[in-house]
Amino acid sequence: MNIGPALEFRLPNARAGQAYQQQLLPINAAGEAIVLLAVTFPPELDLRADLASHSVSGVALVANEYSVEVLYHLRSEDAAACRMVRVPLLVTPDPKSLWKDLPSDRSAPFWKEDAVCAAVTGQQMQVIAASKRGRSHAHVGSFRDDDYFISHRPESDWVTAIVADGAGSARFSREGARLVCEAAGAYLEEALEGAVGATITDAAAAFHAERSNEAATPAAQTARQSLHNALYMALGHAAFHAVKTIAEATRAHTELQATAKDFSTTALIAIARRFPFGTLCAAYWVGDGAVGIYRKDKGVTLLGTVDSGEFAGQTRFLDAGEVSAEALLRRTRFDLVDDMTALILMTDGVSDAWFNTEASLERAAPWDALWAELEQSVQPCERSGGAEQRLLAWLDFWSQGNHDDRTIAIVTQE
Repeated sequence: MNIGPALEFRLPNARAGQAYQQQLLPINAAGEAIVLLAVTFPPELDLRADLASHSVSGVALVANEYSVEVLYHLRSEDAAACRMVRVPLLVTPDPKSLWKDLPSDRSAPFWKEDAVCAAVTGQQMQVIAASKRGRSHAHVGSFRDDDYFISHRPESDWVTAIVADGAGSARFSREGARLVCEAAGAYLEEALEGAVGATITDAAAAFHAERSNEAATPAAQTARQSLHNALYMALGHAAFHAVKTIAEATRAHTELQATAKDFSTTALIAIARRFPFGTLCAAYWVGDGAVGIYRKDKGVTLLGTVDSGEFAGQTRFLDAGEVSAEALLRRTRFDLVDDMTALILMTDGVSDAWFNTEASLERAAPWDALWAELEQSVQPCERSGGAEQRLLAWLDFWSQGNHDDRTIAIVTQE
């Protein structure tokens, strides 16, 4: 059979820096068997061909348009016959390489580091946290708008963890996020060591005693409400102090001609303590992101809901309207669990990448996948040190379309 001298071969596109494994096959051979004699690649491509299997493998190192020289003959032809064809190969850039990493303006008001991490360890509980400027911010040289606060009080073993995501549209949201974390955290550190912490401790013990009854008695309901009120007082006052601190900042920086909206930020404020009868976790949550008590292979208990704004893609932010008595009671949630793998707080730079819908936040499978990744890459329960650095490195994970600032805090226990 004579199919003419002009066969065309095809090689699918490669991506720079990634492993490549494809078949080099003719597209108009009309069933005629082909014998490859040689395949020559440009030196910029670390590729090789297996002539017997017609496979091409290796790593295309540099993005560009290339021409690959192929020598072959038809199996029906004499072994000495040799034909040559040039096969185009497009190597596309690695998307990560397209992102710039421009420095932020250190002379600007409220400048802060692009990436930070920390860890605190107590007798029974450990907290690690990390915050990293998103690729979309680094690409244009803007600031990290996220922030966090973590604390452990050795006297009482109370843990505080806060994450905040400054509004991208607000001029000084990076400072708003920092102020919220610092003000709410400082209040809780002091309050939990005093009468507020003692009231919560007593209410938690009473709630545990009553809920151990098989029936949902009025006394159990009363105990639950008492614990809710005690937590509302602690977390609510923390949120109120944060709002007050932002208001004070606007008055202190009159030269900026700023309003409270210029410091807009979300706020996810959580506390936890391990008791002999269980671990108490509570949170005040306004805005997007997520706060959840994760129990491996048992699902998650969310300590709030994602806030959606008036339009798609919007969210709510911490302001005076969110620290009314009604709002604080509604936004303060808690659970007393017998076992806990981790209490996890995250801004939407993390949650959007791992939970593609708000509904998926309530499903166990995405949390299991997230925790499996954290266990492998971060080892958040490891107490020998370095977990916070590994967590910061992990925040550089690639997720198509998700390039915002990323902040996460993880509370674990012995």
